Amino acid sequence: MERFRAILVLILVGLGLCSAANPPQDDDCPGFDEWFFTNNQTFENHPIEFENPLPKWLRGTLIRNGAGKVEMGNRKFVHYFDGFAKLHSWKFSGNGSAFFSAKFIQSRVYTESIAKNDIAPFLTFEGVDPPFGEIERYESFMLNMDNTVVNVFNYSNNIVAMNDIWKVYEINPSTLDTIGVVDPPRPPSQYSNLGRLNVMSTAHPVAEYGATSTFDILNTFSLIPGTKERLTVVRVTSLSGRELVAEWEIDKTSYMHSFSVTPNYVILLAAPYYVNMNDMLKYASVQGGMAWNAQDNATFYVVEIKTGKVHTLKTENVFVVHHINSFELPDGKIVLDVPAQPNPYAFALYDVAYIHNKTARVNLTAQPVLTRYTLDIKTQDVQRVSFNSGPKAPCATSLEMPVFNENYRHMNYCYVYGQVVNYNGKGFSHIALVKKDVCNSAGDLMYAAPHQYFTEPWFVPAPGGKEEDDGVLMSSAFDGDKKASYLLMLDPKTMTVMNRSYMPTRVPFNFHGRFFDAVY
Repeated sequence: MERFRAILVLILVGLGLCSAANPPQDDDCPGFDEWFFTNNQTFENHPIEFENPLPKWLRGTLIRNGAGKVEMGNRKFVHYFDGFAKLHSWKFSGNGSAFFSAKFIQSRVYTESIAKNDIAPFLTFEGVDPPFGEIERYESFMLNMDNTVVNVFNYSNNIVAMNDIWKVYEINPSTLDTIGVVDPPRPPSQYSNLGRLNVMSTAHPVAEYGATSTFDILNTFSLIPGTKERLTVVRVTSLSGRELVAEWEIDKTSYMHSFSVTPNYVILLAAPYYVNMNDMLKYASVQGGMAWNAQDNATFYVVEIKTGKVHTLKTENVFVVHHINSFELPDGKIVLDVPAQPNPYAFALYDVAYIHNKTARVNLTAQPVLTRYTLDIKTQDVQRVSFNSGPKAPCATSLEMPVFNENYRHMNYCYVYGQVVNYNGKGFSHIALVKKDVCNSAGDLMYAAPHQYFTEPWFVPAPGGKEEDDGVLMSSAFDGDKKASYLLMLDPKTMTVMNRSYMPTRVPFNFHGRFFDAVY
């Protein structure tokens, strides 16, 4: 971590959005640390009340995934990405009533850790403290990652929790009970699997245009020096159904957390953040096996869905965690929007040591820049343009955790919603929710309040809505003054508060979630 601290001092200071040149210590943050503490309490369909009547059309279930426990026995996780997965749900019956649930995913790593009152040796993002011994490090690599702490998704009416790994855990969306692990079969390959591992995927599958299926990717790593690795695009047809769309060999595997899809293409953006399985074994952590090469270009792989043909386009160095939306222009060019970053070092925001250090988290001011790429596969040309922010939300182009109206996926659209960390230059604890209008920056809006901390929002479209922003924007929030969690509802048109409901327990910071139309 020392190399990360040194680099952060050099390249992150001064990249704040609306900040002064020398921001003050982040001392205006009551309760922020508690947002990341362990909470062992569980609930099942606990009735909750909102301050105002709920929209009559609001019917469905919001499920969010994140870390609920960051230690076990005398060991603790070094990075918040590794906290044991805990699901939280908010169920809306459509008659004005609402219910709250919270349960840990009963993964193998969680149940074995509970049984031994210690963190069981499975692969982690950054490691544990005290560290695993030599035998435990080897065991953790062989057992791979098992903690599906990042996202939730619906595969043919089967709700699953996932991470950037191939296997998932199926859950009961009504109770949040864990049904079991699902390790789908790998599609047959024309290439050799000798000395190779097929274990890594993404935490963000993307729907196929005009179909009930989705797309995802599979990374194949080589443990034999000098041999090729592989990328595979798959079509997900059911909980265990995977079909080959395209596969091709590569020299190095890049870490990819998400990707884009249009009616005719799957688009991957491979940044020079390379994954080396031998180093991962050596350091017994995912981060220990990844290396950033700032001298290399990034690569777009554009896959034709119908034929499996792969087009390779080079672009300047960039790092992207979350793709937003992508669509095709009448002339055949492809447009995709992403929060672009100069490197992957913002992952250090979620080091537990940084989260709980007021001085350190002031300097973690690196911000993404909302960027539009236009790809021409005929000429292999890549155009890159950054958006400007409007006067009502000067930090809107620095959003992350992006979401939009899913009814506009694969289509030309206007509105992106997201979370901006350090929106005013005063540190990690200063978080805003923003609406970015990519069609007209005058439509940019934001919402922030003192000592209120917000997760990724989720846009729930109103049935039959005539405008793209007809609906409700939901975010799991924490009130630092009251030391209490609540579900926040904003009006997406104005980014003003519509409603809120305080929870019977603290909901720790969580990563991703999704609203499902069904009332489970």
